[in-house]
Amino acid sequence: MIEKIIDTLKSECEAMSRHDEEPYLAVQHVRDKLLQPSKRKQLLPIWKKAAKFIEENESRIRHETRMIEGEEFDVWRWLPVCCTSSPHMTQSLNLNNGGKIWQGQAFGEHDDISNNTPPYSPTPCLKVRNMFKADVEEGDDWDVHIEDAILEKCKNINGILHIHVDKSSKEGCVYIKCDNCETAGHVYRSLHGWWFDRRLVTVKYLRLDMYHDRFPSSRVAVKAMKPSSHSRTHSVCQQPIQRYSLQMT
Repeated sequence: MIEKIIDTLKSECEAMSRHDEEPYLAVQHVRDKLLQPSKRKQLLPIWKKAAKFIEENESRIRHETRMIEGEEFDVWRWLPVCCTSSPHMTQSLNLNNGGKIWQGQAFGEHDDISNNTPPYSPTPCLKVRNMFKADVEEGDDWDVHIEDAILEKCKNINGILHIHVDKSSKEGCVYIKCDNCETAGHVYRSLHGWWFDRRLVTVKYLRLDMYHDRFPSSRVAVKAMKPSSHSRTHSVCQQPIQRYSLQMT
């Protein structure tokens, strides 16, 4: 349902843009287009769940209220991808990680992404939130794609010793141990406040003793990790990223 909504918005709004029309559709219009009247009542709970997911996680779609023919409607506006460079655009890494993409920073690269960002790195361990949504991931090795996405994003940082993707986490949590606090600080700044697979990633520090208690094997991890072979190649593209307020949790 999520894919059908996105495909419908993308195709119809891009057609509207080509005719110099504003690229948005009434939410009700999209619903009525996708849900046949005979199945509408049965599929409505799925529709509501999909619509909520899109409004919370899809950076290419913005929820607005519009007057259409004198009546107020909730609408979805499609934010088109622009291929030309701009000072307001942030770089997006399109990596070969199961189609998952780092889509840019929630804030400009020169902005302070959070007033709560520690001025130094207190521990070598990190807890990364919102990297995935377990109930929509596909394939047996989707956790490897998540791990590779982090290692590719931090490919210029040497010293990530251990990564655990918590496949049962409802918050999409990934745990990372680095060789020292300085490395952890670099990883923190590389991931915190970035959009990944249409989700806003946040990072916090985790005490070393707590990390070792949860992942005993990490005590003896001494070799820097590298991405698996299937994610060696990558390409770079540009996408405009909408700015949102970032909340630390």
